[in-house]
Amino acid sequence: MPPRSGDDGFDIRRIRPLLGGGGAAPFTWPSDELSFLAEVLRAQHVPPSLVERLIAHAAPDRALAPAERLEHALGAHYRFLSLDDALRLPSLLIAGPPGAGKTALVAKLAARLDPRRALAVSADAANVAGLAQLEEYVNVLGMALAVAEDPAALRAAVGGAERRTVIVDTPAIVPNNAAGEDRLRALKAAAGGEIVLALPADLDAAEAKALGAWAGGIGATLMIATRLDLVRRVGAVLAAADAGGLAHVAASLSPHFAYGLKGLTPALLARRILSGALDTERWQRR
Repeated sequence: MPPRSGDDGFDIRRIRPLLGGGGAAPFTWPSDELSFLAEVLRAQHVPPSLVERLIAHAAPDRALAPAERLEHALGAHYRFLSLDDALRLPSLLIAGPPGAGKTALVAKLAARLDPRRALAVSADAANVAGLAQLEEYVNVLGMALAVAEDPAALRAAVGGAERRTVIVDTPAIVPNNAAGEDRLRALKAAAGGEIVLALPADLDAAEAKALGAWAGGIGATLMIATRLDLVRRVGAVLAAADAGGLAHVAASLSPHFAYGLKGLTPALLARRILSGALDTERWQRR
């Protein structure tokens, strides 16, 4: 079946042709729907222990469609914060490893706000290329940009923001780097905001799990998946949020800085996971 585009912006493809490579386990068609959902989650590279916990949360009502049962499981297991609500917070500190797409994510978040309601801040002045990139983005958006070389300067920038949402591009950090972690904590204290993990969706699920656990350990509460447009499986996204106790906020579906950010909900995640996996003839109610 050729690909078609869903209303939520995700590509919809049958799952069978996607399972032959990348180390995915062979897919079988189980005799009951919970086993079916478990097989689909495994095909998405979700860690086995997490598959078991999600299936335990699946809606018990057998009259519901599999997508509705999975939606119930995701909503029961994870926290979700709407993108609009996240952007109403006083400040967001975007954190992540090198190459996670933090700077572009700062611009994507800022682009959803009225330029008069947002202030972008670079707390990574040593990264000349990243600062130039962010400056280019905010100039296009017609938005203010501040540079904070230390926590004191960030505190001053946030204090003078005049009710604007402050979105902070923090220095890239390698997990378990004590100096980097201390700096991020100091920036969080100065901004009085929430740390948002920029989670590269194309990570291996085990790497994503470790990154999520690390982020939760240093005080991150929210997560936005970057580069989701490059992958077909969401095991890394689910594993990271689970390990860190992080609330899903959004996913980046385009490299363009001015659009492509989609708020995540249990329904959208369930649709992404199950897109193309349902054989309507086999699974329809009779």
